[in-house]
Amino acid sequence: MIGLISLVLILFLVFPKTGVHINNVKLNFISKEEFQKDLPIVIIDKKLVIINQDSINKVEKKIQDSLIKLIHIQEKRFKDSVTYYSKRIQYPNNDLSTLYPFFKKLENAKNKKVRIMHYGDSQIEGDRISGRLRQRLQREFGGNGAGLFPVIPATKKISLNNTVSKNWVRKTGFGPYIDKTINHKNYGALFSFCKIKFDTLLSDSNSLFNADITINIPNKSYKLCRNYKKLKLYYSAKEKVTFRLLLNDSVFHIDTLSKTNEITLKRLDFSETPKSMKLQFSSNKSPEIFGVSLEGENGVIIDNIPLRGASGTEFSKVNYTSLSQMQKLLSPDLFILEFGGNTIPYIKSKERAVKYGNYFKKQILKLKRINPNALVLIIGPADMAKKQKTKLITYPLLEDVIKALKKAAFETNSCFWDMYLNMGGENSIQKWVKEKPSLAARDYIHFTNAGARKIADYFIEDFMIDYKNYQTHKDD
Repeated sequence: MIGLISLVLILFLVFPKTGVHINNVKLNFISKEEFQKDLPIVIIDKKLVIINQDSINKVEKKIQDSLIKLIHIQEKRFKDSVTYYSKRIQYPNNDLSTLYPFFKKLENAKNKKVRIMHYGDSQIEGDRISGRLRQRLQREFGGNGAGLFPVIPATKKISLNNTVSKNWVRKTGFGPYIDKTINHKNYGALFSFCKIKFDTLLSDSNSLFNADITINIPNKSYKLCRNYKKLKLYYSAKEKVTFRLLLNDSVFHIDTLSKTNEITLKRLDFSETPKSMKLQFSSNKSPEIFGVSLEGENGVIIDNIPLRGASGTEFSKVNYTSLSQMQKLLSPDLFILEFGGNTIPYIKSKERAVKYGNYFKKQILKLKRINPNALVLIIGPADMAKKQKTKLITYPLLEDVIKALKKAAFETNSCFWDMYLNMGGENSIQKWVKEKPSLAARDYIHFTNAGARKIADYFIEDFMIDYKNYQTHKDD
């Protein structure tokens, strides 16, 4: 700095007033006289200062407003991105590879069957959500048939067209429908079985118990669901049962169902789908039919298993052995458990929601003990409204129930899909009711057919996004 100042002073003293000419360039340096001149006095117009200050304030406000707006936009984008990922399938420890073993099976579904068992409450009745998922996956990965169903379904399914003789009765192992005359809990994978009631009008001299099941091709179902090549019958019998299969009123197959206390599988194969068939049973003692399944040779099978009024804690209330016997015969690859709605009106505290989640966790663990190679995906409840004075509001502890179910899922290395959030979150059920056509019923709980299709499509879209992600990263 001293050297620089010294150089400037030397230039100040010795630099010629007329400048220095170098070729066509003239160099000048400040003279001593110019340096000693006083600076001019500037008179400032106060009005001008005020006007300029106002302008500055306006500019500053605009900048401030722009910054605030930008911050709000960024906050909204962040919130929207968080919500977006929360709407997608959520994974324990954010491990997207959790479903990769199942996705790998889907890739090979044209060579080997892949079974999804979709358990749920009344939201999945009628095969509305399961049926749409079935159609998409069967179209994508192969497969036919409606999957597993009871002889007497709790409600009519769009995927089935079956009738039974009047002497069949249904015995249910959950909710308020339990028959107190049944002294066991062997209800199998459908939480129910059907048996033949004694009826003299339908009996002959040789057999006390005669009954039949007629299965026709459903007209209103999805296309791939109408075709099948295999029929599977799950049963137990205290005595031998004469079994006949009639096609177009002609006997196609006669066999004997063996005496067995265990749930046993009887399988029939067809070269093409029968337009109509009748299953006939004759025995001195009624067999217990735990379910019938219509399937293709390979591809995806999806079982629609609605449990009206259930909270999802019924798995621990049926006999472990019967549940295990039947599920091992079915060999499921993925369980979809769609529950929570029926418990929400009875949850009065956060602590109670936590207890429900812990109990639900035990159900998942039971299913995994029976099916160690199967994965589990939980679907939380939809938005539900209750009356508070003169207006409808979302049940106050609904989100606590969802949080408890998600915790149960993650602690058992299972996945979670938030149906509530995908509907739009709090008070969204009211918007779904008001849509044209309406997407939810006026009980502000259940979906209409249109609503069931919409929510199913939301789930399918997310499911297929993650499948495509698997295809991209499976070799990493």
